[in-house]
Amino acid sequence: MTDPAATGPAAVASSGYAATFRCGNAAVTLHTDSAYALAEARRILYAYDEQPAGPATWHIYLTLDPDVASSANATTDGRRFDIGPQTYAYERAAESSSVFWVPDRSTLLHADQEARKVVVRCATTEAIGPWAPRLVRQAMTGQLLAEGMIYAHAAAFTVRERGILIAGHRGRGKTTTLLTGLHHLGGDYVTNDRLMLHASDTRLHGYPWPMPLRAGIGTLAALPHLRHRLPAGQRPLTTEQKWVFPDKVVIEPDDFSGLLHHGGTVASQMTPSVMIWPRLDPSRTGVSVERVDPDEVHQTLLDTRMFMHDPARGTSAHINQWLVPGPADEVTDAHLRRTAAALATRPCYRIHAGADPAALAAAVGALLDAGESR
Repeated sequence: MTDPAATGPAAVASSGYAATFRCGNAAVTLHTDSAYALAEARRILYAYDEQPAGPATWHIYLTLDPDVASSANATTDGRRFDIGPQTYAYERAAESSSVFWVPDRSTLLHADQEARKVVVRCATTEAIGPWAPRLVRQAMTGQLLAEGMIYAHAAAFTVRERGILIAGHRGRGKTTTLLTGLHHLGGDYVTNDRLMLHASDTRLHGYPWPMPLRAGIGTLAALPHLRHRLPAGQRPLTTEQKWVFPDKVVIEPDDFSGLLHHGGTVASQMTPSVMIWPRLDPSRTGVSVERVDPDEVHQTLLDTRMFMHDPARGTSAHINQWLVPGPADEVTDAHLRRTAAALATRPCYRIHAGADPAALAAAVGALLDAGESR
């Protein structure tokens, strides 16, 4: 059995690779003996600033250990956490730290909350790569939540220095509105599904929760520059079948440049100027836009917790801080109330649209033009 000391923080720090990632005032340093793991963190975490390894609030030590399954801590006893599709972590808790065993990925994680470090041992190279961005992002998110940020189930882009926040539950058309806007209006990509919002006394900022983009084939088929991404087996489907096809196509951050137009870039933050609640129905003809009353905006954001919870269907987007917890519920609720109040001061519109991306983009562009003319 491998000596844990041989794969611990000192060994990884002295012989491996390291980089510090930052977002806002939060910082996480990743230490690893795998060049592949560091490359995966850099590839996925597009929104974080990277610096040479240095001071950070949290440290992740990630190492390859083929013998990790023989550890005494590699057990499915203890509390079980659902950490992803059909993937579970089993916890053995101590006073200030916890050990998690993830059998599906043959990974052992030791999280020390007081020392603010996570020591991770993976049995395979295939496992170590995905863990790198995931663990850095969770440690970063834990810090951001503690600083007052909250999750929003939203896509976002910026155009002409104005931030467009596209919020709503699953299946309402956030990705379609985002990709359509980027193509027809230009602008900078921010995020597709998750945004971290921070409201202070005078400002409201949004920071991406970096991850790959997932788009429906109906959306891709409707945009000529993205049709080549349709899987061959789904190209013969009718237009109607494509819009209701359940599986999504994943677009990795490396390929985000292909989503942009008119010199757009990938942004690391935005300031919301306008909020859109799309209501897309492919069978609809024409587009209609209605202003949402600020009181309704405020109450809806509270009731849905920024669309992270769908009162009619249950959870809309998962919050999974199983390894690095966020603040207590009452603290999070206070952050939510403050952010909802700030966002309700921004103009908000419902856009009812069909399957015509140009008409949808024209409606969004008209809202921006109207705002600039005031």
